[in-house]
Amino acid sequence: MNNVLKFKALVGIAKADGEFDPAEKQFILRLADLDGVSSNELKEILNTKGKAKEFVRDLSYDDKINILIDVVQLMKIDGKVLLNEIKFCEKLAKILGFEDKSIGFLSGMIESNPEISPNLGRISYRMKKYLIQSE
Repeated sequence: MNNVLKFKALVGIAKADGEFDPAEKQFILRLADLDGVSSNELKEILNTKGKAKEFVRDLSYDDKINILIDVVQLMKIDGKVLLNEIKFCEKLAKILGFEDKSIGFLSGMIESNPEISPNLGRISYRMKKYLIQSE
């Protein structure tokens, strides 16, 4: 998955409730910095119009898992997990098609140190139980 697609999805999700909360924006800016997204690319992405569902429909199951892993890792990186960070991650999970309790599961599986790679195969398999069933 390329970074542009990933960040368009993240920004679309952050704006999904009609607001782009400053804490959500800061969260995305931190992740972009860690991922090496240029300021020009990020400005363009932040100005992108569209609905979150438009951006996430192009994501594969693995792309969605990788986004959630990235945001959970970012949430934990400073050793402090704030309620607004948890809420943002839960919002991301729901729009990506997962139950909000999937964030608790991921948080238990993912280290705060980004140098420690999570077991993607195991996480991907176990995340299937958190998929929201379409009606």
